[in-house]
Amino acid sequence: MVDFSVLSKPWDIWECWRFEPWADQGMEGVFRRVTFIKAGLMGEVARYCADDYIVWRYDPSSLEMVRKTWSPVKDVMIQRVIFVSPEDRFEKKVKAFALGFRGYLETYSYAPMGQGYKKIKDLTPLIDKAWESVKDSGEKGGVDLVVASVV
Repeated sequence: MVDFSVLSKPWDIWECWRFEPWADQGMEGVFRRVTFIKAGLMGEVARYCADDYIVWRYDPSSLEMVRKTWSPVKDVMIQRVIFVSPEDRFEKKVKAFALGFRGYLETYSYAPMGQGYKKIKDLTPLIDKAWESVKDSGEKGGVDLVVASVV
């Protein structure tokens, strides 16, 4: 079990950026939906949403489970899922639903204070800020990584 749930302690950071608590299938973190409106001279031309998930408590197999089982969501163009990782090894995978016409699922692994990627540069500073806040407050814990064997 990877557990960075200590990142939930500075709740004001997440609340300021309109994130809400989220949990599903043994994973925990925060979630937000952002609506984008394309407007022209005649008014609104298009409207679509983007879902952002920052997952800080999960099983190592959760990343693959999300990629295999998550499906498109109506009116959501992109679902970005960032798994907070103890390893400073950036990983990105993209899955297109119906050649992208029904949206995309992007999964990322990101270590706090690690190297980011330009497509999630709006989210990684929030993770880093929460990590710094927890670290500065003297919280113990952070990473509790337990490796389970498969029988």
